[in-house]
Amino acid sequence: MQDSEYDNVVWDTKVAGDHEASGSSGVAGRGGGGADESDGHSSGNGKAGFDVAYGGDALAAAGRSSFGVGESSRTVQHADEPMPDVETEVTVDQPRKEGEGTNNPYVTYLVTTTRTNKATREIRRYALRRRFQDFVWMQEQLKQQFPACVIPPLPGKHRLEYLTGDRFGEDFVGKRKHGLERFLSRVLLHPSLRASHHVTVFLEAKDWSSEYEVKKPKSEGSGVLDSLGDTLMNTFSKVRKRDERFVEMRETVARLEDNLTRTQKLYMRVTKRQQDLQQAYEGLGTGLIDLGDIETGMTLGLVEAGNALKAHHLALRRLAEQTEDLFLGEIEEYITYCEAYLDMLKERDQKQAEFEDLTEFLQQTTAERDRLTNYQSAVGVTAVTNFIKGKVRDLRGVDPAVSRQQRIEKLAERIVELESAVDSSSEGLEMFSELVIEDYDVFSHIKQHDFKRAFSALASSHIEFYSQAVDIWKNVIPELEKLPVD
Repeated sequence: MQDSEYDNVVWDTKVAGDHEASGSSGVAGRGGGGADESDGHSSGNGKAGFDVAYGGDALAAAGRSSFGVGESSRTVQHADEPMPDVETEVTVDQPRKEGEGTNNPYVTYLVTTTRTNKATREIRRYALRRRFQDFVWMQEQLKQQFPACVIPPLPGKHRLEYLTGDRFGEDFVGKRKHGLERFLSRVLLHPSLRASHHVTVFLEAKDWSSEYEVKKPKSEGSGVLDSLGDTLMNTFSKVRKRDERFVEMRETVARLEDNLTRTQKLYMRVTKRQQDLQQAYEGLGTGLIDLGDIETGMTLGLVEAGNALKAHHLALRRLAEQTEDLFLGEIEEYITYCEAYLDMLKERDQKQAEFEDLTEFLQQTTAERDRLTNYQSAVGVTAVTNFIKGKVRDLRGVDPAVSRQQRIEKLAERIVELESAVDSSSEGLEMFSELVIEDYDVFSHIKQHDFKRAFSALASSHIEFYSQAVDIWKNVIPELEKLPVD
């Protein structure tokens, strides 16, 4: 992807004074909807502004390398020029339905980015509306630029709301909002992804035109060995000599996925029981209130207890909603995260198998050339077979010496090509492996942040619920103490 694709981006490089300078921002050309006057603004301390185009003048790489046979097999996977010493915070809030009354309504979210220069304490703030497809666009660009990185998952579309048509409901939109914020948080925790020019464009560009639609990388031919590369990829064989480093990674991630899947299933059972309890508490509360109409001498106490049960039911429902959104939502995303990482490890194995197949083919070709050069018979070929072949060549008027020399020359040419392909494949495999190892460390770091957030949310939700329950039932005691007892 070339710089020209970003030429029409309006970069907000001005620094406001002590007050915030507001401005409108839109998602033009992609139906993103313009933001209100309060949606886009920047603030600063009046000092000279620092460059907001942190990504550098050009993208380091925008296309996914295929590591094809005969190519250089080098993956350009590094971020654009690093940002200054800047701390970035992003929030996703204020969902708004756009295109009401049209055939294709959608929801936009206010993405607010605050960049703080740690050295100067200068603050830049961008508030821009983005729709879900804009998040998909950025994710796809990052996948192309960083083929050896596991890009954080987006909240999935495979929910019941997409089948029932309730994708504009408050519950669904709220869950998606939190999922999108978690996605951006993970991207910004990744040292390579957060420095990508695509991320800067997503967070800061006011012009959002069709220039930013996903572009498929151009496929470039790799020469005479294209068909050979395709054949090797299609007849992918298992890795002969496994690298223990990646075996351990695969086992660790697979165990994590299994544990998360089991946790998800168990907690969904807890949530189902909580839903049953909600209905039971609500029904019990209604029953006590009705009982108060009969037991006139205890009406106030029974009504108060019934209302407490109904309030308890609402608090329990809020607990279930919070844990489903903030805890189970995170678990579900991490299961997808693990699946993506396992897929990347499979891709690395595929590259190793390609290298091993090429090496074996080179050895076979070299052995065949040496056999012909030394006038040796092929393994398994009998004297009768050689006699018949000789007679056939005589009938065709082919000189055996000339034929052998031509075959030797063709094999020599193929050996040169294969040696180049083996070197390229080896270099590509080594680079890809190093990048996978680096990304594994980053994945572990992000996982710690995310698990801390998820289990903190789980704990906070329960603390809030039990605190509310205590307050609810405390208010019942005074009314019950007023009841006359002989």
